[in-house]
Amino acid sequence: MAAGDAFEIAAGTFCIETEYPDVADAPLWIYLLRDASSGACALSDCGVPSTYERVLERALPAIGVDVADIAWLLLTHGHPDHMGGHPGLRGRAPFKVAAPLEDVIWVERVDRQWHDFWDCFPGAFALDDETRTWVVDMCGGDLPVDLILRDGDVFELGDRRLEVVLTRGHTRGHCAFFERETGILLSGDLVQDHGLPTSSGTGAYAPLYDDVDDYVRGLERLRALPFSTLCGAHHLPLGREDGLARIERSIAFTHEIDELLADLISRAEGPLTTADAATAVGEHCGTKPPVSIQTVYTATAHLARAARNGLVSAQWTPARRP
Repeated sequence: MAAGDAFEIAAGTFCIETEYPDVADAPLWIYLLRDASSGACALSDCGVPSTYERVLERALPAIGVDVADIAWLLLTHGHPDHMGGHPGLRGRAPFKVAAPLEDVIWVERVDRQWHDFWDCFPGAFALDDETRTWVVDMCGGDLPVDLILRDGDVFELGDRRLEVVLTRGHTRGHCAFFERETGILLSGDLVQDHGLPTSSGTGAYAPLYDDVDDYVRGLERLRALPFSTLCGAHHLPLGREDGLARIERSIAFTHEIDELLADLISRAEGPLTTADAATAVGEHCGTKPPVSIQTVYTATAHLARAARNGLVSAQWTPARRP
C-alpha cells in the first residue's frame, strides 16, 4: 500500500493510508464512513495538514466520494496527527467537528494542548524551537468543536449509529467508536501493543499513556465489546482474534513496565529521576533516543502508580545552579 490507497473493510467503511510515514516516520490510517441513504460521510480521524492534498484528493474519487460529502470530522482524540487535517478540507467540505469532552480544549486551543501535553515535563523532556514549530503546525490551527462527545453517547451519521466508548489513558478524553451493526471498532491510538516501529525501521515509538489504571480499564472495555474488526490509527484493521491478541499484548506491556521500574527502583543507590525511568522504558521499547514524549509520559504514569503503592515517594529538589 501507499499514501492515498484505500480499501473497503465493511459496507460503506473505508481505510485510507496517509502520508504520515513521510511526515513523522510512522504509519497512519484514517477511516471514512459513508451513510448509504444520504451519502453523507464522516472522517475518523483526519490526519495532518498535508493529508488532503497528498492523500484525500486522490483517495476520495477512487472510492466514489465527493469531498463535499464530508459532513463530519469524528475525532478519537486531540493529538496533531488526528486533528490536523482540517485546513485542507476547509472550503471544500461543509464539515462539522465532533470531539471527546476532555480533549475539546486541545482541539479548540492548540496553545493549551502545548501547555498541557508537550510542555509539562520541565527538566526531563523539552522540544527545541524548530521541532516545537513543526508540531504546532501539524495541528493545523485551532479547530472549533460543534458536537461534544461523552461516554455512552451515540454518534449518528444518517442511518448509522456509533457508540462512544470512553477509553482514557492515551489522553484524558480518548474515545473509541463502536458500530454494532457492522462490528467495526474505531480504536484510535489506544491499543498500542509494545509500541510502534518507525516506518524507516530505525527505531520505535513507545506506547504513550498518562495513567496506567485508566489505560488498562480502557483496553478492558474494548476487549468486552463484540467487535469483528479492530480499526486502529497506526495499524491496519485486524479481525477479532488478532484484535483481541493485540489488546492482550497491550495490557501485558503495562505489567512489563511495572516490573522493569520496580527492578530499577530496587537497584537505585540514590534518587531516581523521571529521565532515568524514561530511559529504561525507551531502551525496553527500542526508542531512539530513549527519552521521548512517549517514554516520559509512560514512565511518569508507572512512577505515579508505584508511589500510590508505596514503592517510591515523589519529591522536588532545588534546580542545580551554574
